Amino acid sequence: MGLPATGWKNKNGTGERNCKCGSWKKHWVNFSGKAWPDLCSVVECEEKPTLGAHVINPNVSGEKIIPMCDSCNKIVGTFSLKPNIFTISANTAETCEKPDEDEKTINETLSKFSK
Repeated sequence: MGLPATGWKNKNGTGERNCKCGSWKKHWVNFSGKAWPDLCSVVECEEKPTLGAHVINPNVSGEKIIPMCDSCNKIVGTFSLKPNIFTISANTAETCEKPDEDEKTINETLSKFSK
């Protein structure tokens, strides 16, 4: 099942957030496996995307990152996404700050000794 095209909103209050990737644009590229697109993800927008925007949808779990232009990142109401847009989780614990298997093993071992 694909993502809904309609009902997306910008997530307010995310301007100060950061991740290990250095920017949300790099975060999207790193975890999508795609090249940065030439056009904004919002339907009917023909501008170049300049940032990785935090977006939400009531039918999708969690915040997502999509390529977006500055103007569309200021949309207050709902908007629709173009077809085949890749959304990437904004939850860094699931992506760029997720511990690798070695870190998990070390943390599990250490937690046993601290009990």
